[in-house]
Amino acid sequence: MLDQPGKNIIFKAENALTGKIFYFFGAIHTNNPADEQFEQLEQLWNDFLNKSEGLMIAFVEGAIYEIPQNYEKSITQYGETGAVCWLALKTNIEVVRPEPGEGEQRKHLSGLFDSNDVAYAIITQNLSGWFRHESSTSFEEAMERVLKREAKFSDIYGFIPNKIWLENQHRKLFEEQELEDRNFLDTITDPRKNDTLINKIVSARSEMRDEHIFNEIEKAWKSGKNIFIVYGKGHLSKLEKKLKVLISGNEI
Repeated sequence: MLDQPGKNIIFKAENALTGKIFYFFGAIHTNNPADEQFEQLEQLWNDFLNKSEGLMIAFVEGAIYEIPQNYEKSITQYGETGAVCWLALKTNIEVVRPEPGEGEQRKHLSGLFDSNDVAYAIITQNLSGWFRHESSTSFEEAMERVLKREAKFSDIYGFIPNKIWLENQHRKLFEEQELEDRNFLDTITDPRKNDTLINKIVSARSEMRDEHIFNEIEKAWKSGKNIFIVYGKGHLSKLEKKLKVLISGNEI
């Protein structure tokens, strides 16, 4: 599997004995319907439908609250998750988000790191994501929305994340660095890097998620389902070796 920077990657496999198939579309996160990966995604989905025999299930990374009636609008609103949910709805295929609970993630991380740093890491992850999506909202509006969501986990954190807290926490960690800086946010929230405390927290979160995702994939595969999964390409890179073993039917 060739991994090219800035390009999505695709992993396809089949169990020789059962004929079950497994497709993993490792996406570049975007909500631009004109991006070429959405044509590739639809082609892969149709190939999955044509080759699958028996039960089918799709796994997606993002949360969906209401699927628009139009394919392009689904992408604009939810990115690659919206694309797959729209396609699955048309063919009555089950869609699952195989993620650990939001509260569960924050509890786990707060047991490993200071809760102030955990809250900051999750907030900056979300703000980094805002830059990757075409949006009509401003950075300030995105920050307010993210802070409002994190405030729901104040019982876990032991404090209420708000704008004043964020400004103080940011200054404590990165002094005079501007927060509204895409390159800065992308760098500190990259789980492959180990440069800052925030990188370490994001990496720990990614590892927790990958373990949970794999467990859900394993359950579905062993129950006899053909699987189509769309996640960020970084997750595929981490899971590929274990997935090959699972699909082949050989023990690790």
